Amino acid sequence: MDAAEHGKYENRAHAGAVLGMNLALALPAADYIVLGLLRGGVPIAAGVAQSLGSKLGVLAVKKLGVPSNQELAFGAIARYRGELSTYFNPDIHRRAIRYFGAGELERVELNTGAKLKELAKVYDVYTSDLQGRDVIICDDGIATGATMFAALELVSKHEPASITVALPVGPANLVPSLKQQCDEVFLLWQPQNFTSVGAHYVHFEQVSQVELNRYLQDAA
Repeated sequence: MDAAEHGKYENRAHAGAVLGMNLALALPAADYIVLGLLRGGVPIAAGVAQSLGSKLGVLAVKKLGVPSNQELAFGAIARYRGELSTYFNPDIHRRAIRYFGAGELERVELNTGAKLKELAKVYDVYTSDLQGRDVIICDDGIATGATMFAALELVSKHEPASITVALPVGPANLVPSLKQQCDEVFLLWQPQNFTSVGAHYVHFEQVSQVELNRYLQDAA
């Protein structure tokens, strides 16, 4: 079912299947590694990996939320195979420092980094050497872009042959910035009046650890 005709994706599994079918038609044949951003990006990546017959992996990433609103990211931290990358959203970070102070934001970064380290340890078995590989990075959508930009910076450090960003939904204005950091961007659905990622899904509950493990074990 086409996403535009449906009005919304039914859930992440539906979004991953639709995105995967489109990528199978658009991408050249290659031995891809498909990385899902933990946690919401894994069901998307699973659908893409299945359509392409590719290996599924994960990349641990967390938003750095401003103290008054955790959903508003002043940046993000990504971790993969022991390496760390931190991205700051310039405008939001600048305003957050002015309002909360640098010390408060540093505490957020330290606390988030500690949680990310534990998360990455749990799922390190689902990571692979990316050097010289064609990598596809998936999430359930993009809003400010903080988590994806952190992921792109980190994946680039591992010297892959190519990086493709594949997303079911997000605002068109982020595409030029993404293209500066990777080889290809597939943003399948670009609503004119984009508000949030979750607004474009019928069901958008947090991905449970049980569900996450099922996707990874099925792919393995």
